[in-house]
Amino acid sequence: MKKLNLFIILMSVTYLLSAQTIESKKTALDVGVLMGGGSLVGADFEVMPLPRLGLQAGLGISSFGASINYHLKPQINSSYLSFQYWKQGFGTNFYGSYIGPMFVFRARKIFQAGIGLGYILDKGNKWASESKDASVIALYNIGGYFPL
Repeated sequence: MKKLNLFIILMSVTYLLSAQTIESKKTALDVGVLMGGGSLVGADFEVMPLPRLGLQAGLGISSFGASINYHLKPQINSSYLSFQYWKQGFGTNFYGSYIGPMFVFRARKIFQAGIGLGYILDKGNKWASESKDASVIALYNIGGYFPL
């Protein structure tokens, strides 16, 4: 009987701890392709100061970005609507900067992918000459996220 009681207590504690791991976390690290402001490889750090509201900033190899996120559920591992700013390139290698909405799908664990539209704020000297008249581009990324 003591073993059964001990087993039930251990299972209850394990369940309670595992149930609180993702839901109670308020920060996440995202790593992947076209993250951190649209870099080939980048990372973003997100903080949820209020339920459903996330603030995010990131760096990549040659870019940086920031966003305000509205999560569909009040937890860090939920999908979200985002208003993003991306700046790709620095100095003589500046490509462009964009601002616009994005939808980011987050699976229950690890995987995330986003797609949206970016209004072009500025074009750099690395901008392709055949698209000089463009005013909007597609924003997208894919990678993983890790609640902290």
